[in-house]
Amino acid sequence: MYSLLAQLKQEDVFKSISDNVGGTTDPKVFYVVALIGTGLVLLLVVINNLKKRQASPRAVNHQGKLLKEILKSLPLKKGEIKHLKTMAVEQRCASPLTLILCPSVLARGINAKGKADKRVVMGVARKMGILNKK
Repeated sequence: MYSLLAQLKQEDVFKSISDNVGGTTDPKVFYVVALIGTGLVLLLVVINNLKKRQASPRAVNHQGKLLKEILKSLPLKKGEIKHLKTMAVEQRCASPLTLILCPSVLARGINAKGKADKRVVMGVARKMGILNKK
């Protein structure tokens, strides 16, 4: 056995080590493994984002949707709604719903000077039953 080791030259040992350690490997295998790993990471990120998006609550109070739902039940025309919006801005209200729900603010808006047509707003008040019909 010692005679076999003695016959090995230093060059043969280095050649064997370089073949085993730094030998020619196919880089395609590395690229395929890296691509699969990247795909898995992206898949996990997408799944995590979907879970977060489904878990977050939706906004319940939306003024536009609320206004639309209330105006469906009221027999108001688009022009009347525009005048109510104008009056709401003049009265510094958050929404025309304030004028519809609070007759005192609507009355103050009718009596105040502004761009909104008072006749149209008074017609809205009559439709809602706030003012008596003449």
